Amino acid sequence: MDLQLSSVLGAVFGALAGACAFFISYHEYKNNWNFRGSPARMAFRSALVAFAFFFAAAIALGIVFQMVAR
Repeated sequence: MDLQLSSVLGAVFGALAGACAFFISYHEYKNNWNFRGSPARMAFRSALVAFAFFFAAAIALGIVFQMVAR
């Protein structure tokens, strides 16, 4: 598996995971939490973490698959 393909798959699935994390956490922050701060900003941070995790996992899997294929 190419690292380019891994990065594309990581970006696509990371974006999907980030969007889901944003909408889920925004809803929770907006309706069920009493706090000071912007729910959108906190949800955006959750989305960034989800994106980073999926992107890094895809890159790591691409590297592992290259090592195994040799």
